[in-house]
Amino acid sequence: MKYKGSIRKRLISIIMLVTILTGSIGYTAFVYWYMSNQYNNTLKLSKSIGLVLSQDIAKLVLLNDISAASDIITKLKSFSALKSMVLYKLNGEPILQYNKADKTFSVDKLPDEKHRDSIIKGRDLKLYVKANYQNTNLGHIQFNFKIDTVYDVIKKDIEALLVILFIIVFSSYLLAIYFAKKFTNPILNLVSFLEKIYFTESLTNRIKIEENNEYGKLYDEVNTMLERIEKSHDELKIAAVAFETQSGMLITDKNQKILRVNKAFTKITGYSIDEVVGKTPSILKSGIHNDKFYQNMYSSLGKNLFWIGEINNRHKDGSIVNELLTIHAILDNNDQVIYYVSSFLDITAQKKAEKELKQKESLLVQQSKMAAMGEMLENIAHQWRQPLSLISTTSSGLLLRKSMDIEIPEEEEKKDLEKIGDTVKYLSETIDDFRNYFKPNKSKNLFDIKECYEKAFKLLQPKFKSLDIKVIENLESIEILGFENEFIQVIMNLLNNAKDVLEDKGVENKLIFIDIYKQNDKAVFSIKDNGQGINKDIINRVFEPYFTTKEESNGTGIGLYMSKEMVEKHMEGKLKVKNETYTYENSEYKGACFKVYLPL
Repeated sequence: MKYKGSIRKRLISIIMLVTILTGSIGYTAFVYWYMSNQYNNTLKLSKSIGLVLSQDIAKLVLLNDISAASDIITKLKSFSALKSMVLYKLNGEPILQYNKADKTFSVDKLPDEKHRDSIIKGRDLKLYVKANYQNTNLGHIQFNFKIDTVYDVIKKDIEALLVILFIIVFSSYLLAIYFAKKFTNPILNLVSFLEKIYFTESLTNRIKIEENNEYGKLYDEVNTMLERIEKSHDELKIAAVAFETQSGMLITDKNQKILRVNKAFTKITGYSIDEVVGKTPSILKSGIHNDKFYQNMYSSLGKNLFWIGEINNRHKDGSIVNELLTIHAILDNNDQVIYYVSSFLDITAQKKAEKELKQKESLLVQQSKMAAMGEMLENIAHQWRQPLSLISTTSSGLLLRKSMDIEIPEEEEKKDLEKIGDTVKYLSETIDDFRNYFKPNKSKNLFDIKECYEKAFKLLQPKFKSLDIKVIENLESIEILGFENEFIQVIMNLLNNAKDVLEDKGVENKLIFIDIYKQNDKAVFSIKDNGQGINKDIINRVFEPYFTTKEESNGTGIGLYMSKEMVEKHMEGKLKVKNETYTYENSEYKGACFKVYLPL
């Protein structure tokens, strides 16, 4: 944009023009005052002349004294400004006329009273005054005075006017230059300063404030503006860096036309910038999601102004890309959507890893079940050994006596058969307990932690008795919502772990403490042994999969891992372990304490 002229020159011209205009107006006012003052002085003069001539006029009018006329004319000659005079009687008859040039002239008829105004014609001023003597009106006098016109006034003062005009113009020019410079210098300094801000590095510069007026305020506002611009520039740099992150970025207008994408978008989708700008994000649709999925997405955008979720889009090469997508709606000052900003992460590898992890977890669960099944089979074998021996002995005795035709009392035979029946019933119940333990839970249900423990301990009790393990119980009935069979498996894993520690370390007085109680809003299941605790170097690793301190043939290392997974992922609880030193029956013991915290 081209600029014409200079603000300083314009200001000088304006100041000079205003000065000259002011001088002209002042001189015009002076001329007006001069003319008005001349008129008033002439009017006063006419009245003074009337007073001076009043006695002579009385003689002339009342006494018809001709000599009085001569006296009047003589006196009138002393007034240089008076050109002529006419004296009228009351009836309007002229009785005396005077002309300074001693020339005769035609006398005007005396006008009516309402037309006796002063009349200015050229250099002549005609006035009408009353001829009074001792407050008696004797007639009227017409004076014709010579006055200066505006032209006469200007002509008379032309030399002085020219000198004054020159002084005014010259002075106004000097003053205009001085004040224009003083007025424009701050502005020109500001313009010069702003013209030097070509690059972003210049945004750190600040103009010095030396004015304590509106210019100082302007400078301060400019500095504030530069600070804001610098801050905005820094934010734009941050935004530019953020835009070029590993996340794919997509910006559309309110009609979902793509305006801009980043490099990560191209890397994740395979589409270049030119291939997508001007199109809609539907170019990425995979066809996996139904219309309801997109309706819910747009509904959330309209209601909450954002949407977060996982979506499957199609790569340019046709492959499916799993994405974690976030969409934000940007509003204008009228709360109307103007842009949509989307960011997404490629989680294809993560989803694949999650799938593999689930498969591994499923395998771990099966391994854990098989390990638990092995433990159960061992316990069942231990439990069934004596009942089967009883059945075998009783039935063999009956068969032997029958084969030898030994008479068996009916009551004794009945008693032996009942014994066999009770034993079979016991074995059947053991099978039911085994079957129920491995029955999968598909949904959460309310169950009592104490009853779960009792079911688990019932299956392991024979083994504990054979190892002479003393179990000290402090149990409270507490109902929680969760997966009962999974929790039974957790308890069995913890019981087996404590049993194995006591057995492996050859502790003489084997003790296990079981506590069930409430703590704030949590139900707590605690199991503690006196197996000297876990080495501090490995205590933080006991919940890792396949980590075990047992011999390879005696443990898989998945029992505690699966217990923690079931408690924390399936039942939203916590499983923790620490070593404790405690006193029981006046003896001090040390062992590992496992605690399960479950929400009530």
